[in-house]
Amino acid sequence: MVIVEILSGLGNQMFQYAAGLSLANRLNVPLLLDKSWFDDTSKHQTPRNFELSNYNINLNFADSILIDNDFRLKGGGIVQRIRNKWNRTKPLYQQKIYQEAHFHYDSNFERLSSPVMISGYWQSERYFLPVEDLVRKAFTLDVPSHLKHWVNSMQKGVSVSMHIRRGDMINNPEVNRVHGHCNLEYYLRAIAYIQSRYTDVKYFIFSDDLEWCKANLPSELDLVFVEGNSGDQAYWDIQLMRNCHHHIIANSSFSWWGAWLNSSQGKTVIAPVKWFAQSSHQTDDLIPSSWIRL
Repeated sequence: MVIVEILSGLGNQMFQYAAGLSLANRLNVPLLLDKSWFDDTSKHQTPRNFELSNYNINLNFADSILIDNDFRLKGGGIVQRIRNKWNRTKPLYQQKIYQEAHFHYDSNFERLSSPVMISGYWQSERYFLPVEDLVRKAFTLDVPSHLKHWVNSMQKGVSVSMHIRRGDMINNPEVNRVHGHCNLEYYLRAIAYIQSRYTDVKYFIFSDDLEWCKANLPSELDLVFVEGNSGDQAYWDIQLMRNCHHHIIANSSFSWWGAWLNSSQGKTVIAPVKWFAQSSHQTDDLIPSSWIRL
């Protein structure tokens, strides 16, 4: 079996599920999810809920007793650190719990064997390109009737989704320290790039701070502010984003998925060069090679 730890926001949950699906498919074993992270809110920099249940996928959850008895390295403090170090010294095929080694693509993923529990973020399409069609199917929903007017508008002319995430990236000091946020200059550069290549562009703005967007984005542009999908309905924004022809994303896995799920070969996707505010993480594997970084 493959057990994948699910944590953080929806975009990260999607990366984790996709990686687990790919590994379970390669090993031809069942995929189980561990969502115990959501039970301990002290771990949450930003309040989060388990959101994969919004998709039409068959979710099977690992029993907590099974995880504690057979997978987790029990203990605390120095005992925990010693056990984790001991586990990492074992050959990959003997490691029952595997922690992602670093942010960029971890090639050890290709050598894991069953049974195994994987823990990490797995933010690269390289983990799940072998099952790309399965991932796209898992994360594709039929847009409900009350949202179809957005899709109809996106299919006319040249549509660009623009995701502007502020919220916790502005207001939470720790999140801001690690992640920072994409400033107005980034979006203006991205808009200039789009304007230089396409005409009659309509920009669909997705944000947790639409008032800031309305006050700061150039008013001469054809701007459509997408409203009504906040809180536990926010996942619909990903489905709407994917219906646009092109994309300007934030340093956010949420809009990463909105762009990636658009299967058009002719799409233009603009992503920020700087994904983290202060970090040595290598992000080359996060952004597909066909996307443009500004």
